[in-house]
Amino acid sequence: MNTTKLFLNASSLVLLGFASCLTGCTRQENKYDPPPPPSVTTALPVRSKITPFLEQTGRTEASEEADVRARVRGFIQQIGFQPGGMVEKGKTLYEIEPDQYQAVLKSAIAQVAAADADIKVKTARLATLEAELTRANKELEREESLKAQNASSDAQYQNAVAASKAAEANLDSGKADVVAAEAKLGSAQAEQDQAQLDFDYTKVHAPIDGAITKTYFKLGNLVENGDRLATVVNDSVIFANFSISDRSLLEFMKAQQLAQTENKVEPKAENDRWRGAKVYLRRETDQGFPFEGKLDYVDQAGIEADTGTLGLRASFKNDDRQLLPGLFVTVRIPAEESVESLLIPEAALTRNDQGSFVMTVNSDDEVVQKKVSVGQAVSGWAIIQTGLSDNDRVIINGLQRARVGAKVVPTSKTLSVDAEALLRGRGQPNTEAPAATAPSSTAPSKPATSETTPSPTTSAT
Repeated sequence: MNTTKLFLNASSLVLLGFASCLTGCTRQENKYDPPPPPSVTTALPVRSKITPFLEQTGRTEASEEADVRARVRGFIQQIGFQPGGMVEKGKTLYEIEPDQYQAVLKSAIAQVAAADADIKVKTARLATLEAELTRANKELEREESLKAQNASSDAQYQNAVAASKAAEANLDSGKADVVAAEAKLGSAQAEQDQAQLDFDYTKVHAPIDGAITKTYFKLGNLVENGDRLATVVNDSVIFANFSISDRSLLEFMKAQQLAQTENKVEPKAENDRWRGAKVYLRRETDQGFPFEGKLDYVDQAGIEADTGTLGLRASFKNDDRQLLPGLFVTVRIPAEESVESLLIPEAALTRNDQGSFVMTVNSDDEVVQKKVSVGQAVSGWAIIQTGLSDNDRVIINGLQRARVGAKVVPTSKTLSVDAEALLRGRGQPNTEAPAATAPSSTAPSKPATSETTPSPTTSAT
């Protein structure tokens, strides 16, 4: 009986094992499903007229700045302004003890009056001497007539000659006294003029219109002739001084000539090429170039031999006082004419030691790498000189998912360029993927994202 039970148990085990084998043999094998192609955003290059420009850094300065200086020695008795306030030209800013200078002026005036009176006295005496000379000459003529008639003695004649000569000498002396008196009057008048100047200089006036700094000398301080008391700054117009290298200058001139040739514009005369040209400026914290001015000076000495640079200066109206003297700024000088250019977002470029490249998508939605030559970069846009056509679909978003030769799911985006905004440092490209929409019937069956939503592809102007 035990043998029978063992046989039955063994049979049951064999049946269970066979059933398990049948079950395991019918299980479905694991299969690898490749991931769907990555999504990228593409756009056609933008063809637009772009104005070449020259860009350089510089420093600002006020158009007018004048020191207020003492012209006489003395103690400051009055200060007639508030530091930082606006003053008009001619306003009295300081008064330096005028009493002693007024006393000197009065003494000089008295000396002039005395010298003038002395001239009058000597001039009146001169008339008397002239009369005495006339009388002596007549007496001499009478004696000469009597001597010719043997009616006078030789002694009387000699006395008449001596009297005439003495009267003439006295007249010459009187004339010399008048000349000396006139010279003395001139000297006295010069002293009076200097005394008047010194007295006038006791009141120190504003040399120009503008804002005045704090005073460098306080009330009651002794100042010497020439001491700087304060400074008046007129920053209603701000200058930006900068320099450009000779190479940059030549490249810019070449770009100008190219633009003029392309637009069939006659170049300006040599002396008008720079003066009055439009200039844009931005401060370190500005977005773009919000300030517009004009070029008002080019160094007439030309390129400086030591540095190889040309000095220039631009002026900007500053009525709202947004520009301060001494700022570190960037200036941009546009060319007179624009040039037709092909642009793509600068972020679409990849670079290595062999050059610059862009990733494009061909008609089979495969990634193709193209080498390009890049000109100037402007506000996030790169000007493509060679390597791209107007119909190339350039990947502008999702470059990290694109592999050369691999398929992608492209989403088209339309780009546009505002040439004037670019010139002012604005108008950066919008490379974000278009907003999500419902997937088309040909798109992969997966949830739409901001980078995978298709949209029509058109070329921007």
